Amino acid sequence: MHIIIRTILVSFLFLVVQGCEYFNTTTITPAQVKEQSNWSEKDAAPSFEDCDGLEGEENLDCFKNLVGENISFALNQYSFNSIEIIDEEIIISIEIDAEGNFSLTDIQDKNDVISKVESLYSELEDIILNLPTALPAVKTNVGVKVKTQLKLPIRIISSPGE
Repeated sequence: MHIIIRTILVSFLFLVVQGCEYFNTTTITPAQVKEQSNWSEKDAAPSFEDCDGLEGEENLDCFKNLVGENISFALNQYSFNSIEIIDEEIIISIEIDAEGNFSLTDIQDKNDVISKVESLYSELEDIILNLPTALPAVKTNVGVKVKTQLKLPIRIISSPGE
């Protein structure tokens, strides 16, 4: 009986000593996290299937062009009224989340165009929310889909309503 108990105790002790390696933790410094989080040329920017086969800047340019064309087409479907003649540029910031969905996050509007053109903000927001789903950006060093942000200039031309 003592042999069985000794065998069990020795086996248990062996397992405990061997299992300790699973409790070792690796400490990752904030600097290492920041370094790995920075965007690199190897990472995959968001894209559309229409841009398949393109890489790097060509893929990003294709993506930006398609987003811009979709927004321009949708804006041209509306006839906006303003309180004065407007021919100004605004810069919109668009977020593409890890699922490839778009949302409007900011508008740089140094000439206060948004307040001068009736329903412009809500129309822009709706247009961006209804953009086709994109292929999300991927941090290739960790293989994770990530959210990204894109800034696009938009020229707004409007005249007073009648």
